Amino acid sequence: MNTPVRGRRRSDTRTSALTQISRLTNEPSGRRRAEAPAPARSVARKAGVAAATAGLLAVIAIPVAHAGGSGEPASMDRASDTSALGLQVPQDVNLRFDRAELASKAAQEEARAAAAAAEKKKADAAAQKAAAEKKAAADKKAKAEAAAKKKAAAIAAAKKADAAKAKTKGFATGTLKAPIPNMNQTSGFGYRSNPITGAAGELHTGIDYAMGCGTPVNASDGGKVVEAGFQVGGGGNRIVVEHRGGLKTTYNHLQSIGVSLGQKVAQGDRIGELGTTGNSTGCHLHFEVVKDGQTVDPAGWL
Repeated sequence: MNTPVRGRRRSDTRTSALTQISRLTNEPSGRRRAEAPAPARSVARKAGVAAATAGLLAVIAIPVAHAGGSGEPASMDRASDTSALGLQVPQDVNLRFDRAELASKAAQEEARAAAAAAEKKKADAAAQKAAAEKKAAADKKAKAEAAAKKKAAAIAAAKKADAAKAKTKGFATGTLKAPIPNMNQTSGFGYRSNPITGAAGELHTGIDYAMGCGTPVNASDGGKVVEAGFQVGGGGNRIVVEHRGGLKTTYNHLQSIGVSLGQKVAQGDRIGELGTTGNSTGCHLHFEVVKDGQTVDPAGWL
């Protein structure tokens, strides 16, 4: 503890750095300063200033060492107490001069969370894009399948139309094919005596072809069935097919009928079986050709 000194001037027990330099140079103070020779004072002053400056620099640069773990400086306690900076650093302090962290731990966690959120957002966007692309591909595939089905249906309809047209092919061709194979004519077109009554001068409106009962009878040309049933007038089971150009063909005395009214048939289609129904004397086909409502000789068409 410092005790005040009595006298005209109170001296501070704590010595300043300049005072220490003055003492180290042994330079007289006050009135006694003039008593020392000038050359001696100059040399002493320079030496003292150099020594004091070196000491101060050492105090500033190097922390004061503690003596023997007692907590008190081993020496130079007064110099360390009166230095301008007064640096005293315990030995157990680990001095570090690393660069300060740019952000605290919380800030780093926040940055990591933000990065994770950004990555998740990016992944979600990629997933949404992939889902949209998948849906677009599925829609495109469904559209293509629908178009293919529509095209297939159109093709099927066209084929069906072509088939239907093929069935009526031969309309207005002007050519008729034989309704039965190996036609054996027994009676021609023209006037004759009735084979049942014997009356003379009866017009025979067709040609008779004799074959066994049950022989298939085919359409002579394509057309539409306008009559299919039993004829009371003597024709028995009868079929009439209408062709284009005002042309018709009739098939009489059939054993059976294989078509229905309004049905379309193609040339060569089987329409019935040869028989002996109606006014008939045996199994045969009475075949007629009608042009514009008038029966004509079938021989000119076959």
